[in-house]
Amino acid sequence: MQDLDLEDRLVAMEARVPSSVPPPVVARGRRVRRSVSIAAAPLLVVLSAATVVAGGVAVAGLVRGTPGVENPGQPLAGAALECMAPPQAAAYLAAHGFSNVGWQVETGDATGKGGTTTHTATPPAHGYVVPGSIVDGELLMVVDQRSGATGTGACVGGPMP
Repeated sequence: MQDLDLEDRLVAMEARVPSSVPPPVVARGRRVRRSVSIAAAPLLVVLSAATVVAGGVAVAGLVRGTPGVENPGQPLAGAALECMAPPQAAAYLAAHGFSNVGWQVETGDATGKGGTTTHTATPPAHGYVVPGSIVDGELLMVVDQRSGATGTGACVGGPMP
């Protein structure tokens, strides 16, 4: 509880004192404002950390890794599809129950310049088979027909099937 009469008398006394510099004005709410800003600092740190974590979760939800079908534990582990010509690989996949297969054919230069990428439902006649991934229920197989390509996996460096 404040003594307002005492405060008023002190202000009146200070006003009567001769001086060329006016007395300092003391703001009553200053301490409250400073304490609010100090109390808000930890809250701002927590909110900033929560924003960073939420951003990481959102980005992780957008990025979806799909393991290759020949990786250990995947449905075609050890099938050696890379050693087959595309029609042979298609027959093998059909015999093993893969009915929804798409073929991504890469042509052009092995350096990646001047090449094209096409998607087809039927396998091409030749090229290195690169086992792909199952994406949205479709097995996507890649066929590398680029000049200078060497193949992958167990048959790397062999002639293009």
